[in-house]
Amino acid sequence: MYIRHGPPVHRRQTPQGPATLRVHVLGPHPLIRHFLDLTQFEAIARACLGVARHGVLDHAQTLTVLIHNILVSPAPLYRIAEWAAPLEPSALGLTAAQQAALNDDRVARALDALGSERGRNLWFRLALRVLKRFALQSARLHFDTTTVTFSGAYAGSVSEPRITHGYNKDHRPDLKQLLFGLTVTADGAVPLLHRIWSGNRTDDRVHRTNLEALRTLLGRADFIYVADSKLCTHENLAELARHGGKFVTVLPRSRREDRRFREQLRRQPVRWTTIAVIPNHRRRHDPPDVFRSCAGPARTDEGYRLVWVRSSLKADEDRRTRETRLERAELALADLASRLNRRQLKARAAIRHAVRRLLRPDGLEPFLEVRLERYEEVTTRRLRRGRPRATDPVARVVRPRWRLSVVRNKDALAREARTDGVFPLVTNLGRTPKKELLLIYKYQPYVEKRFAHYKTDLEVAPVYLKKPRRAAALLDAYFVALMLDALIERRLRAAMRAAGLDELPLLPEGRLTKTPTTPRILEAFGDITWHEFERGEDLVTFPVRLTPLHQQLLRLLGVDKEIYA
Repeated sequence: MYIRHGPPVHRRQTPQGPATLRVHVLGPHPLIRHFLDLTQFEAIARACLGVARHGVLDHAQTLTVLIHNILVSPAPLYRIAEWAAPLEPSALGLTAAQQAALNDDRVARALDALGSERGRNLWFRLALRVLKRFALQSARLHFDTTTVTFSGAYAGSVSEPRITHGYNKDHRPDLKQLLFGLTVTADGAVPLLHRIWSGNRTDDRVHRTNLEALRTLLGRADFIYVADSKLCTHENLAELARHGGKFVTVLPRSRREDRRFREQLRRQPVRWTTIAVIPNHRRRHDPPDVFRSCAGPARTDEGYRLVWVRSSLKADEDRRTRETRLERAELALADLASRLNRRQLKARAAIRHAVRRLLRPDGLEPFLEVRLERYEEVTTRRLRRGRPRATDPVARVVRPRWRLSVVRNKDALAREARTDGVFPLVTNLGRTPKKELLLIYKYQPYVEKRFAHYKTDLEVAPVYLKKPRRAAALLDAYFVALMLDALIERRLRAAMRAAGLDELPLLPEGRLTKTPTTPRILEAFGDITWHEFERGEDLVTFPVRLTPLHQQLLRLLGVDKEIYA
């Protein structure tokens, strides 16, 4: 989304002579500047990246402007100067000369510095500052990865991190990518650390590097580390346990413990006990998600604790997914049946192979009984050429033919339904109640929410850079914007709880929301300007007027309204 501001200067001819109206656009930038000052990003960046030898605009100031742009109106680098031109320079922390020196080359050089060896220490210092200044809780941390997709060859990407092919989570295996890992806190899902890996790096090989960085940052190893099933490898869990760390993750479906328990469920039902009921926040009128647990196998092969959980919503989703696959397979088998007895589908072995090729990828062979029946097709063939006559001799021709019949195996489907919605949690928290373990893991989707915001509101996916180092550094800049976004949102929601406020009118048309987000907060400040009217020797200033909503938001965020003076 690219927002174009109106011209900052308007000249008109009036009966009293020529007049000039100057519009000074502030928007949400003083608010963004306030939170950037709290993180001391500019000072930390200047200490790590140094001061430019030539020019009036250094790397730290340029990156600060880039973060403003990402938060308010993400645009290609060649449009940043055009975007910043109508803004009041002081709102961005610049002078008029510094604002005039802003261009795409200056931003590109700042990204080169950020992606160099000098920029590596920046993230450690920034995380330390944010932890202390905003009193973030580090007892539990959540980690996940996503891919950032690139269009282009990037043949020159040979150094780490490499833009290359890998398992693409955007469902674009034809494009190259980088792997982006993010660690967030459990109080507000604030991004704390990030790491960029080559696009072909698998998720199970990134945890040990991330854990080492977290132990160095926090100065301890006894925090609870939460991640998806890629964490559950023998090496990763042993690394955590060796340093005294705690973890909560999910046992992969490929593990023997999972397969054995599911086979047990198919043979004999077990008793499930309700441990938690969570309302459906997406669809308020739908039933809540009921979580149950049972007394299944208590330990993994390595000796870690296992907690078996069944989700009612996940069970419905598993059932619908299986039904969709069954219907798709039945349609494919009907199409196969219409093509029998022709070309390569004349022999029993070829037909059986075609059926297996349709059913095996989705694991549907136990649920569909496919019967191949042989019958004889009898026809007659005239033995004389020419015009047909009733007395012509004929020969009786018998050809073997095949037909398919498909029937669902209801017993197998009923046994499989007992495994719907079941997932095992793995942990080394020995005495933690099952409900608490479940709630710890249920916070994991907030990392995915950050990724969704990373790729939609902040629009990280369209990357317009050709140099691999600059492209990776741009992802670093987006991380700072994502951290700032989470800090603003966290502070406002905490202040609402402290003040007993349930809702704020931040949605379009003044509608109320219980969960305000930073884009809506910044949008509320988007039209703030002040004006100067000049005619001859007369100069009239129209200062900023904050609405009651603006004043309430600033008060809740703990920001002095004098930033808009």
